[in-house]
Amino acid sequence: MYQKPNYQKVAINDLTSSMWVCRLDSDVADQPFETRGFYFTSLKQIKALALNCRYVYIDNNRKDTRKLYLNICTQMDRVFTDLRMGKALEHKRMRLVLKELMEAVLHDSKNMVYLAMLREHQDDLVAKAVTVTVLSLAFAKHISLKQTDLIPLGMGALLHPIGLLKVPSEILSKVSPLTAEEVALVRQYPSKGYYFLLEQQGLDTATLDIVLHHQERVNGSGYPCQLKGKEISFLARIVAITSVYEALTRNRSDRQALSPAKALSQLYRWRFEDFDNRLVEKFIQSLGVYPPGCLVELNTGALAVVYATHPDQRLNPKIRLLTTPELVPLTAQEPIDLAEVVELNIVKALDPQEPRFEKLLKKILS
Repeated sequence: MYQKPNYQKVAINDLTSSMWVCRLDSDVADQPFETRGFYFTSLKQIKALALNCRYVYIDNNRKDTRKLYLNICTQMDRVFTDLRMGKALEHKRMRLVLKELMEAVLHDSKNMVYLAMLREHQDDLVAKAVTVTVLSLAFAKHISLKQTDLIPLGMGALLHPIGLLKVPSEILSKVSPLTAEEVALVRQYPSKGYYFLLEQQGLDTATLDIVLHHQERVNGSGYPCQLKGKEISFLARIVAITSVYEALTRNRSDRQALSPAKALSQLYRWRFEDFDNRLVEKFIQSLGVYPPGCLVELNTGALAVVYATHPDQRLNPKIRLLTTPELVPLTAQEPIDLAEVVELNIVKALDPQEPRFEKLLKKILS
C-alpha cells in the first residue's frame, strides 16, 4: 500500500541499495539524475552524486516498485492457480491486489507501465491480466477518469481473461492456424468468464460487463454479442484497446510480438474500424511516440530501452542505456533523460525480434 513520504537526510557515503533518493542538496540544473527520484544501485552513482552534492534526501516509505509489481503477479498467480483447481474466487485477495495495484499505478504510472511491458512473470495469463490492468489504470489516470470508475475498471481488467481458464491449453498454445471449431471455442471465453464470475457473486455489473464485452468492436465484428459503437460500455472500450495492445506486444505461440511503436501504429490504423477512435488517439498520446518498453537506437549507435515519456516532449523520452556505441552490454543501466541531454537523440525504434538484436538482448536481460 502506498504511504505518504517519510523524508530523511542522508550523507552520500551512507547510501545503500534499498534507499529511494528523492532530492539532492544541490540546485545544479544539469545533475545526471531524474528529478522524480531513483533507487541507488551502484558505486558509480555515488561518484556522480559526490560531484554535485554532499548529502541527499531519501523517502523511507518508498517501496521498490519492481518488488511491489512482482508481488502483485505472485498474488494473481495464486488466484489463477486456485481457480484452475476448481476453487472459488477469493474476493478479499482480489480487492487487496487491486488496491495495491491501483495505488502503485496512480502514484508511479510510468514505472509501472515499464515494468509491466518487461513481462518478467512466466505465466502468460497472469502477465496478461496484470499488464492490461496496469495499462488501463495508467490510461485512466491520463484521461482523468472519475474515481468511482477506477475500481470496476481495474477489477474488470484483472479478471478479463478468466474465461481462458476454460479453454484447453493445447488450443491456446497451438502454433498452426486454429480450425473453425477451435476459433468458435476460443471466442466463447468472454461468456464463460462472465457466467463463472456471475456464479461467484460479489462483483458489480460494470466489472462483469468488461469481462463479457472487452472483445466487442465498434463496427459490430467483435464477440460474443456483436455490439456496435456506444452499445459497448466506456470501460469495456478502454479494455478493448489495452488488451489488444498487450496482445500485439507479447510473443504468442502463433506469432512474434510487435515492438511497442509498431503496435501503436497498428492500433492507429484500426482506430475507426474496430475501436473508439478518440480513445485510441488518447491512448497513443498517453504512451508517447516511443512507449515504455520500446527498444531504440541512439545517434551514437548505442541501444537503449524507453522507461518513461514526457507529455510535452514525445520525441525525447527517458531511457536506460543497454549497450555502448560498439554494442557491448552495460552492467549498470543508468537512466538518461533525453530532454536534458541535447547531444543524444533517438534515430529509430527497433524490433527486438530482429536476429541481430535477439541474442544480444537475451544476454543483456539474462
